[in-house]
Amino acid sequence: MMSSAANAVARWIAPFLTVAAVACLGLLAGPVPVGSAPAVRLAADEANPLAAAPFYVNPASAAMRAAQKADPPSPELTAIANTPQAYWLVPGSSAATVAKYVGDAQAAGAMPVLALYGIPHRDCGNFAAGGFATAADYKGWIDGIAADLSSSSAAVIVEPDALAMADCLSGDQRQERFDFIRYAVDTLTRNPATAVYIDAGHLRWHSADEMAARLNQAGVDHARGFSLNTANFFTTDEEIGYGEAISGLTNGSHYVIDTSRNGAGPAPDSPLDWCNPSG
Repeated sequence: MMSSAANAVARWIAPFLTVAAVACLGLLAGPVPVGSAPAVRLAADEANPLAAAPFYVNPASAAMRAAQKADPPSPELTAIANTPQAYWLVPGSSAATVAKYVGDAQAAGAMPVLALYGIPHRDCGNFAAGGFATAADYKGWIDGIAADLSSSSAAVIVEPDALAMADCLSGDQRQERFDFIRYAVDTLTRNPATAVYIDAGHLRWHSADEMAARLNQAGVDHARGFSLNTANFFTTDEEIGYGEAISGLTNGSHYVIDTSRNGAGPAPDSPLDWCNPSG
């Protein structure tokens, strides 16, 4: 069975997401050394929306609370807590919550990273099954998030696993999924300060040809680009090769890679283990 970023989410338990722009736009963010807490920032580039500010570190995250309570203090927990993480939005997340999170990031002079995770038939009925029941509900949710963001700067990862897991759907449901993602992209990008990336799984899931075809159907040409390795552990070098191949098949789309927890690569005894692999 293929690894699922969706499985890594227990609703509000968000995995860390450090976004590094590739495709000739900036520098990769490497693993955070133990004991350090650098601001994650990309090389200056006026054309790169992710270069304007460091990514937001939520001072109220579960990781931060664990680090603050550690006795004796743990350099490892501190390093993890100070790694920027995506804030996952699911059905039931309120407008006030989104607005506050984005406002807190702005006040800190940082860019929030959001992951939208509410598409109908989510996770093919597996561990993180759910999502909205109707097209109207889903589109209304997207409209609300766009309104909450207003003109604020943000990086948004659209629907982790949704394209990679489209195989479980009927033909009509599959087309509907492409339409949902396209709707999310078109709605969110009305704010030019929102950098929108469609999730594209990882290199051990689908061929570059297959994923590029799905991205093209979902409107990647209207987005800033696509995202790879969300909530997964595959090495950055591997994902760059995959990203370059997909980019070449999607008219040079930019891409971002989740480098927040892949410093050691996948666990050698279970390469596709998505939940707290050893090491």
